Amino acid sequence: MFKKILFNLLFLSSFSFGFVSLEPPIIGEKEGLNGEVSLGGAYNSGNTDSAAANFGLKGEYSEKEWMFYTIASYAYGEANGDKNKNNGLFHLRYIHRIEDTLYDYELFGQTEFNEFQDVKVRNLAGANIRRKIEGFFDKCYVGVGLFYSYMEPDQISEVDPVYERVKLNTYLSFSKSVNEHFSVTYLGFYQPNIEEFSDYRIFQMLQLDTRLTEDLSLGIDFTHKYNATPYHQIEHTDISSMISLKYKLK
Repeated sequence: MFKKILFNLLFLSSFSFGFVSLEPPIIGEKEGLNGEVSLGGAYNSGNTDSAAANFGLKGEYSEKEWMFYTIASYAYGEANGDKNKNNGLFHLRYIHRIEDTLYDYELFGQTEFNEFQDVKVRNLAGANIRRKIEGFFDKCYVGVGLFYSYMEPDQISEVDPVYERVKLNTYLSFSKSVNEHFSVTYLGFYQPNIEEFSDYRIFQMLQLDTRLTEDLSLGIDFTHKYNATPYHQIEHTDISSMISLKYKLK
């Protein structure tokens, strides 16, 4: 029965696909190499024949004073024989503690593409200062920094040019264990263009995770993205729901 429930959740849900846990990375919490893999898929048959496959991978290497943190993800889908999803992302971050304080500095780079938002490539490079917030949450950080963004459409034109910008990066990240089996994680970014604050992006993800075993968990994720200046004929807002199985690698 348990296996049947998991099979249905993974392969028969029209919105199920995998994304790794985005809880705040903590320097020295688990020294050495750790990771997580997330896999998912969806299939529907009837009025609409659709299929999707998704993959997520997270890796961490931590010492007492610093750590590397990386995330990779890819999603592909088709509906009635036509491709309707094709996007991927790779993110790398270095985090270093600032002496005996509540502050860390971060250096990061990212590359991504999204065919159905007309983004051939979007590359980022930047730096943040983050501060640990102690209190109600198990882990909580606020961060602020700057990054350079290069974004190129599939076809460059007057209405869809290459965008090169320097943006402010502000974020809030926290996680809270409700009990030994259930936890809540939130990650939210606000990223305005420093030359024009009406040009901004918002990214938010809320993750609800239920632990099935010591290393395996079932996650339900809700994502909200808003781009004030998308490419031509692309919607400003994307909202999605996700279901995934996540396995910790040790």
